[in-house]
Amino acid sequence: MKRLVFLTALILFCSTSVFFAQESEKDYVDEQNMTVSEVEELIQSQSMINKIDFVFGVEPVISINTHTKSDGKFISAPSPIHFPVYIGLSIPNYTAISFQPTLRFFMSYNLVYDDMVLPAEVENRTGLTFNFLVNLPIVFKLNYKNKYSWSILAGLSGLFRFATVPFNVKSTEAGATGTVQSDISYMNSWFYKNARFLYISAAIDWMFYYAKTKYGPELSVFFPIATFADKSVDGLMIGAGIKVEF
Repeated sequence: MKRLVFLTALILFCSTSVFFAQESEKDYVDEQNMTVSEVEELIQSQSMINKIDFVFGVEPVISINTHTKSDGKFISAPSPIHFPVYIGLSIPNYTAISFQPTLRFFMSYNLVYDDMVLPAEVENRTGLTFNFLVNLPIVFKLNYKNKYSWSILAGLSGLFRFATVPFNVKSTEAGATGTVQSDISYMNSWFYKNARFLYISAAIDWMFYYAKTKYGPELSVFFPIATFADKSVDGLMIGAGIKVEF
């Protein structure tokens, strides 16, 4: 009886081993016979992270300032050039239409003149401003044989600004609204009136492919919604730089 049970168990074990070996060999052969595109699709389906590209860019930006002089005297700095570094995601990274949120950061100096907040030279600053530009564009991409691609980006952006007292400046010093501290309070309120934080964004890029990395030039424009309320193109930003996706 014991021998019969032992032989039955041995036969079942051998049969199971052969079955799984055949299935494994079958899977192996099937994978070997896959085309390149089928293998790429398999890899894409295995992990969500493979469907996302990380985006990095360095893009100098000029911010238009039309209120430079009054009565022939300089009242603020000319249109400043900022040097933001930005990071973001491309979701997904393999379709003709995708979503590419990014975050840019830069600092600037400002002053208050009449009822406006304008760019300032370092000598005349009353505010040090931290700028966070959140861009939420849709990307329309034309890919050429995975060698390079052209893209058009369009969407909305939010410029979130926070002013503080600059280094080596006392909050009790004289300012346009009374003191430097009251100027800072006025700036932080002014930044968000008339939807001054809201922008329409547009960009084009030309990306070259190297393995899984894409790199190339990008040209961007950020048009302020407040142009219509302020009747001025102040705050219009134009940037040109290098973009990398990996």
